[in-house]
Amino acid sequence: MIFMLSKLNKKIFLSFTFACFLFVIGSGQTITPETKIPALKDVFKNDFTIGCLLSYAHIGFESDPAVPGQSEIAVPTGGKLIQYHMNSMSPGNWMKSAYIVDMESSVMEYEAADSQKEKDYINEHPKVKFNGNIIAQLNWAARQGFTFRGHTLVWHNQTPGTAFFRSGYTKDGARLSKKQMTKRLENYIKEVIRIIHEGWPGLLTAMDVVNEAVNENGTDRTGSQWYQTFGDNSYVMKSFEFARKYTEEYGETQMKLYYNDYGTHVPAKADGIARLCKPIFKAGYLDGIGMQQHDSTSAPTASQWIDSYNKFDAICTEMSVTELDISPVESPPISGLQANQYAMLFKCYLDRSSFSGRGKIINVSKDGLNDKWAFRKNASLWDEENQPKPAFFAIVKLAENYHAIDSLFTDTTTLDEKNYTRESWQKFTTALASAKEAMEKNYSQYFPATDILSKEKANLEAAIDNLVEK
Repeated sequence: MIFMLSKLNKKIFLSFTFACFLFVIGSGQTITPETKIPALKDVFKNDFTIGCLLSYAHIGFESDPAVPGQSEIAVPTGGKLIQYHMNSMSPGNWMKSAYIVDMESSVMEYEAADSQKEKDYINEHPKVKFNGNIIAQLNWAARQGFTFRGHTLVWHNQTPGTAFFRSGYTKDGARLSKKQMTKRLENYIKEVIRIIHEGWPGLLTAMDVVNEAVNENGTDRTGSQWYQTFGDNSYVMKSFEFARKYTEEYGETQMKLYYNDYGTHVPAKADGIARLCKPIFKAGYLDGIGMQQHDSTSAPTASQWIDSYNKFDAICTEMSVTELDISPVESPPISGLQANQYAMLFKCYLDRSSFSGRGKIINVSKDGLNDKWAFRKNASLWDEENQPKPAFFAIVKLAENYHAIDSLFTDTTTLDEKNYTRESWQKFTTALASAKEAMEKNYSQYFPATDILSKEKANLEAAIDNLVEK
């Protein structure tokens, strides 16, 4: 049968088809990620692991074994993007205490207790139960051979409300004493570590033990329920003490213990973090500092970031960038400025990368999946269709040039001036000095690291190729 369309029907049909096409494109759910480009995990394999902070719904595959209680997969192709580029992962929300402390069961058990002694015990032993989303994400990461960063045990936000700090796990209960809350904190952390060990032994390489306990001006966050219940900031030290105790007890010593915060480039805040963390590090409980880095195209500057890195260097054995994104501040956004800012920061990371031996940056994790599925919009390396943006290519090109120049520096140590003509040797030494200067410089959104290192690499290669033997 021949399907004939009138002119009107043709218009309706074509409009419907185009609308469906726009829906598919706009949803960001069915676009296949580009894989004929360098994978970030390979580009930075000699520097640090590359990760992402997101939820299972954005990376799950339809073929994954189902977990009771997990959310529906929102982005069927998201997992392909992350699988191709990453080798590390952090959960967005589902490991936070609001989603793993089983308040309902804790209340029921408390109310069913027959004696005050039993009630006191229950008050100190909250029920902890991992939800379907975090179980599915941990399973996914294990299947991919990823490392995993836990996020987060203690935070002023996304706790189970004021009830978690009160007797009987109800908001009407009396606020727990510092001694009681210390025991509740200890057993909560113990249970989290136990569940991780029993379900995914050896998977976690880091845990954000405490998140955002310092204000922007460097003072303690006194308004948090943790601070108000303890009466001081000692809950921070205790959190790390218990995390260390139970990672050792359960044999999860590969899990490095982190303090994590945003705005770490702000001098006063960096000073406050150093003040808070120094005694914890000295006590042997803290391993790492996590810098979230929800940045913009105007901040931080390279010098601001380096200043904070130097402050943290003395109080940790490793550092990670945990939630990186860069939001455009200009309107309309200028992709080149975003690309240059990403490149500037990655130059700072490369200069201080752990695997290379140059510094302590052991992991760089971006926030979210792409420009759509993230904490902040239009701040990612990928657009809403999972396609790489100029910022992606900027950091890849930066790394390629950086590594190439670094290799050239090594190669030049075997060259001997006496073997070459004076003129060609002078040109070579000029190019070498210029390349070294470029590698030592800091850059900005208006002073692009990618372009300059690309030029220096080409000049140095040419100078080496043009050496004339005597």
